[in-house]
Amino acid sequence: MTLTTQQAADLLGVSRPTIVRLINDGHINAERVGNRHRLLLDDVLAYRDARRTQQYDAIAATSVAIDAEDDPAVVRKQLREVRKAVAARRKTSKKVG
Repeated sequence: MTLTTQQAADLLGVSRPTIVRLINDGHINAERVGNRHRLLLDDVLAYRDARRTQQYDAIAATSVAIDAEDDPAVVRKQLREVRKAVAARRKTSKKVG
């Protein structure tokens, strides 16, 4: 089954121009039919699953276990370290991508 860029955008919850950018960047495979893109449903679903897995891994890597009895200063320090790690990861991913 093939999808238009708008159908793929609706499925992923992003804009149509974002889908076109993902196609141009090689993140999602598509074929050109005239001046339009056609995407396979399997490719769009595979991208969605990969993106979700990446998001869940990022959440797990940056989670902090908080106990009601923990010292608030220690928790703030842990959260600050997590924010720095996330910022560093974003910075390196922008340089690579």
